[in-house]
Amino acid sequence: MLLSNKSFGFISLSLVLFLSSSLAYGQGMSHKPGMTKESGEQSAVFSPMAEPGKKVPFGDGYYLIYGFVEKPKLGSPIMKVEIFNAQGKKDTSFEVKADAGMPSMKGAHETGERPFSLSKKGDYLLPIPIVMPGDWEVKLTVLKEGKVMFRGRYNFNV
Repeated sequence: MLLSNKSFGFISLSLVLFLSSSLAYGQGMSHKPGMTKESGEQSAVFSPMAEPGKKVPFGDGYYLIYGFVEKPKLGSPIMKVEIFNAQGKKDTSFEVKADAGMPSMKGAHETGERPFSLSKKGDYLLPIPIVMPGDWEVKLTVLKEGKVMFRGRYNFNV
């Protein structure tokens, strides 16, 4: 099959434009830890948290206590978070969110960041869908008036 000069020119121009845009995308975005190539934004850092049931300090004298209502198993176990002020009184003025997934299968089972519901007792509650046995991770974010006050992660096995 022979290409006319017009067709060959169009294909050559398309290829040059494709390669130019590909190279331009790759340049100017040096990859640094915590940076995402797609957005250039800093990725959030989630520090490991103390065991469930233990105080996890954050902010100016605040602390949280977290855990599951029952031992995590297949299904949707409920995660519970309680937040206390420096005087040890429950504080329900925060917004709590979580993203859960399997670190060994990134992208396969992540829930996406979802908000906890606040119960009448002042507990933050969220069902965490556990769809298969293995290692799981919950990334917790605590906000006050839209500002991130705390980020932590809890890894567990089902």
